[in-house]
Amino acid sequence: MDLILIIGIILTISALSCKTTDKIGLPVLVGFILIGVLIGNWFKFENTAGVNQICNFALLLIIFTGGFQTNFTEAGSVLAVSSVLSMAGTVLTAGLAGAFAYFVLRLEFYQAMLLGAVISSTDAASVFSVLRSKQMELKNNLNYMLEIESGSNDPFAYMLTVMFMTLASGSCQNIVLLMLLQIIVGIAAGFIFSKLGQFLINRLNVDIDGLYGALLCGTAFLIYGAAAQFGGNGFLAVYIGGIILGNGKLMYKGFLTRLFSAVSMLMQIMLFIVLGILCIPLSIAAVVGSGLLFAFFLFFIARPVIIFALMKPFRRPLNEIALVSWAGFRGASSIVFSTYLLTAGLPYAEYVFSVVFFVCMLSVIIQGTFIVPVAKLCRLVDD
Repeated sequence: MDLILIIGIILTISALSCKTTDKIGLPVLVGFILIGVLIGNWFKFENTAGVNQICNFALLLIIFTGGFQTNFTEAGSVLAVSSVLSMAGTVLTAGLAGAFAYFVLRLEFYQAMLLGAVISSTDAASVFSVLRSKQMELKNNLNYMLEIESGSNDPFAYMLTVMFMTLASGSCQNIVLLMLLQIIVGIAAGFIFSKLGQFLINRLNVDIDGLYGALLCGTAFLIYGAAAQFGGNGFLAVYIGGIILGNGKLMYKGFLTRLFSAVSMLMQIMLFIVLGILCIPLSIAAVVGSGLLFAFFLFFIARPVIIFALMKPFRRPLNEIALVSWAGFRGASSIVFSTYLLTAGLPYAEYVFSVVFFVCMLSVIIQGTFIVPVAKLCRLVDD
């Protein structure tokens, strides 16, 4: 069958599946993953490095769009607590999850630490998709708190993953210097190249609105590529760049916002289908027991304890702490980071990938499905 025809059928079915998943109360992302799993029965990716490139491509556009659509003026009131959740929350989650995997699941040290690092971030694609598909506005700008946390913590999970992969391989790199370089260069690239993109877009001065979309897309790639080229974190760079561009003066901003909403959804479909194709049902079935135990610890112990410890100093009420604890969706970014282990050829990579995939599916299905009832129970839905 012709490849273009196959892609057309997949995209059509994916779009139509949203109606079904919405009717039964499941997040739309679940449908995309299940379609990928079904496709994976007769098609498999052999080139894991190529899969990483596809996933990084999709993830950078999703994160860039999340930053672009963030209203920084309204989000300013939750910026401090979001930043703490993003940085300290990711590190603490990696530490607690890794310790649980080491002491309870009895994994090898680096295997346990890598599992904790990979699963440590909340997922931007899942959070953006679930909150916006539910058309739910939360009180006290909690939407922005969750979106900023999920959009900005992927870089820290990525850096932790790279750090433990480096240690596991026996490399003698300076880990602290490596992480500082990732952060500093990422922030600098996001700021410099977003300002350059803003300058070019506002001076393009043509009546073809599509060219502005092409230039903004090129700017996102330029930000990510420049950061990666100079040793920075591309995901952090594109998120910062997206915020700067989305909150600055920009020609055709309304058109660009609508365009990138469509681009982001297309990337989510592609990303979750690809990740679904990577899933091997028999491998997932083999880790159900440890996966359930790990997920229970992550959802009901680690995340609530960490969120309480980090939000209470900001004098946030308990109902907000409870909701933010529940809304720590794991998803695409964690699965993408786990594919790095497959590419590196680590002996325990398939086990880590299977556990991460299983936990992320549970997170999207359970936490994503019940986010509205939990928000109503906490009396935080803004009418």
